[in-house]
Amino acid sequence: MGLFSALQNAVSGLTINQSQMSLISRNIANAGTVGYSRRVMTTKETSALGINAGAVREVSVDRVLDDLLQKQMRLEAGGAAYSAVRADYLKRVDTLFGQPGSAAGLNTIYSKFSTAIQQLAGDPASPTMRLNALSQAQSLAAGLNSLSENIQLMRGEIEARIADNVAEVNGLLDGIEQTTRKLNETFDSATRAGLLDERDKYVDQLSTHFDLRAFDNGAGNFNIYTSGGGPLFIEGRKLRLQFDERFAVSPDSLYNQNAAISGLGHLMISDPVGGAVDLNRNGLIKSGSFAALFDLRDRALVETQAQLDEFAAAVTTSLGDQTVAGVAATLGPQQGFTLDLNALQSGNVITLEYTPLPGTAKQKVSFVKVNNPAALPLAAGATADPNDIEYGIDFSGGIGPAITAIGTALGVNFTTTNMGGGVVRILDDGGTNTRMNALSARATVTALTDQGLALPFFVDGSAGSQIYTGSFDSGPQKRGLSNGLRVNPALLADPSRLVVHTTIPTPTLAGDPARPTFLRDQLQNWQTDFTPAISLTGSTSIYRGTSGQFLDRVIATQTQAATNANALSEGQEVVMAALRERAADISGVKTDKEMTDLVEIQNTYAANARIVSAVRDMFDALLRI
Repeated sequence: MGLFSALQNAVSGLTINQSQMSLISRNIANAGTVGYSRRVMTTKETSALGINAGAVREVSVDRVLDDLLQKQMRLEAGGAAYSAVRADYLKRVDTLFGQPGSAAGLNTIYSKFSTAIQQLAGDPASPTMRLNALSQAQSLAAGLNSLSENIQLMRGEIEARIADNVAEVNGLLDGIEQTTRKLNETFDSATRAGLLDERDKYVDQLSTHFDLRAFDNGAGNFNIYTSGGGPLFIEGRKLRLQFDERFAVSPDSLYNQNAAISGLGHLMISDPVGGAVDLNRNGLIKSGSFAALFDLRDRALVETQAQLDEFAAAVTTSLGDQTVAGVAATLGPQQGFTLDLNALQSGNVITLEYTPLPGTAKQKVSFVKVNNPAALPLAAGATADPNDIEYGIDFSGGIGPAITAIGTALGVNFTTTNMGGGVVRILDDGGTNTRMNALSARATVTALTDQGLALPFFVDGSAGSQIYTGSFDSGPQKRGLSNGLRVNPALLADPSRLVVHTTIPTPTLAGDPARPTFLRDQLQNWQTDFTPAISLTGSTSIYRGTSGQFLDRVIATQTQAATNANALSEGQEVVMAALRERAADISGVKTDKEMTDLVEIQNTYAANARIVSAVRDMFDALLRI
């Protein structure tokens, strides 16, 4: 090796040492920068014609990064965001219901109402007891109104939050597009490392909104999809999110795939060259903040509203409905019942039970009175029992045509006869194919007196103090009932009707305990079926119980849901903390390590400088000869 080769090698070493020092200084300066990945320099010995020349050159500046760990962090980031959002909202819902037993708790308010009715039954002549019963009833209605209103406010808040997140995501996609374009135009490895860090920051933030998958083949082909296959960024081109936010959210505001009739916004991903996909409709989002927000808006909070409505309806019907029992009837070998239909209101249900023969398993048929034929056919789930056979029967033309419709629905194995005066008789076929077991109906009373002991205590205030009957004529009356529940204004105007239930032919005595006792017993003992969607049983079976039992179950379920969501969120945060620690250990800048490398570079630099000095001295010696 000649002096010129030695000088060339030493000078190349000095140049590399200077670049390495510059890189170390950058690492140390960014030791606390979030998203900065430690840089390392790759060097290579130069060669000419396959023969190593001995000099060294810089090949690239690379980031220290574990790709698998990065993918795992992004996946878990989506899960962490999902669980954190759900935990936040479910905790707020649990707080709204109040601590069981606390003065502000809904079960305490209901208990006070029930106690007030019990006290009235003990002293029906007392004006104080009557006023107290009405006051506690108003407190119960107000508590339900407030809960329902807050649930809808949360849904509206979520709708606005989705719109804000859409704007944020579009900004992130803009950033990804810009950095990707720069990457495709840049060949300097150090500059590219910085751009890759910048793009990773955008993608990391994006991963909190979606459960995404990012793919980079290293040749400029960079793509991002949700785990469900929803495209977000394709080959350097961003797609854009769109959300048709709805600014008024009520219990009737439900998501529908048809945007024209949907009460809530749709999250669309659109391509600049045309075409759009509804990410929510197609199940393309499985985790991240968006998945949590849609789950809360369209399922969890809707179910909570339904639970409140179911409770409000149960309390109202327990006090305001009466059973119309069928009267046994026979015709030769045929057996069955007659039933008076005159007291039925729209939404009231006729229940027929029979045994298909041969066999012993009973079958239930439910006929729902409808006064608006446009409401037919009724959607599945009009009644609480998922195993009954449901028919909506149009009564708008009178009881006669309605009885004919009932007979048509039952078919040839039953004989359905209009007995006149609003009475129907239904008989089996004499035991050949069917055997009748029972026939009854629940009828809603509409007046404060002269319709029995039942009392329209509460009304649907959102519909102008309308009596609640469970009607479907203008959509399900039960939906949103808790939002508009009111004490009957006529009852507030005349509290004596808490006791007086007849005016003709003989008025009820002022101290008659019959009606207060009936109201007390209904609250304490009357049981009903609650729909499977809100049965709280963890299955598709119905939940049967009193209003108070159902409310206790609802509160316990809400508390458990909030507790589980919080535990999941905390667990997810532990996972994320562990992953961040691993990532910091691999990609983070360790100052001690950088300083050690700096000392080694200083020593190497000094050695290369010594060689340059030695070569200079040798050249001087040659020149003095």
